[in-house]
Amino acid sequence: MSVIRNSVVIRCKREDAFDYLSDHRAELEWNPKCMMMEKVTEGPAGLGTRYRAQWKGSPLIEMETVAYERPRTWTMHNGGPLEVTFTCRLEPVPEGTRLDVEFVPRPHGWFRLLFPVFLLVSRRDEAANMHHIRDALERRAHSATPE
Repeated sequence: MSVIRNSVVIRCKREDAFDYLSDHRAELEWNPKCMMMEKVTEGPAGLGTRYRAQWKGSPLIEMETVAYERPRTWTMHNGGPLEVTFTCRLEPVPEGTRLDVEFVPRPHGWFRLLFPVFLLVSRRDEAANMHHIRDALERRAHSATPE
């Protein structure tokens, strides 16, 4: 099984990081490859919430929140030719908050042929996303701080 793990320390409170990152609209801000992210269930985000999403080069998928424990962790899962389980964990550290991300892709059917290339690109993209997330959250934290 292939697992892509990344971490970053963000200068903000854990609750702020959780609320921002678990909001489906945030990915459109920090992920340059996210083309669409739409919540399809009613009510606030939480366990069982479903989304439709699409990234550059991917088909439209539906994913579901399969774990949700504010302000510590949440996990998303989707099926399809590339099944993915994506888990975020947030821990307070002296500098702010450490975000640990685990991206577990499982290819099915024809996608197995493309999987080695997908992994190579995804490792690079997921590492870059940690910087995008950190920058977005720190901009938000800085703009919320009174001068």
